[in-house]
Amino acid sequence: MSATEDRLPTSGRLRRADATLGAVAWWGLHLAGTYWLVPRTCELSATWPLHLLTVAVLAGILRAGWSAAQLRRSARARPDRHDSRRDLFLGWSGLALAVFFAAVTLAEWSPVLVVDPCW
Repeated sequence: MSATEDRLPTSGRLRRADATLGAVAWWGLHLAGTYWLVPRTCELSATWPLHLLTVAVLAGILRAGWSAAQLRRSARARPDRHDSRRDLFLGWSGLALAVFFAAVTLAEWSPVLVVDPCW
């Protein structure tokens, strides 16, 4: 397997779960992680852990969006399969959720960029 090859199958339960629930799960991790990290960043007097968490979560959300795009692409490539319509719907839904939760994560990140969390 080359480095550019995707490790998840183009369809299946794992791809569908990653495509549809991945962005929501990453956003939930960001929300919980931010609440956990704020007191610790005040002890460190540095906000870099919050920035690092946000960048990691955005990468995970982009990965979920990529899974949704691949799921949609594989459904469009094989329209004769019995589950292609479902995969097409889940792919579009996953893309919409990835865009939405990326925007929400960026909105949650904006106060950290402007206001010190320890004031």
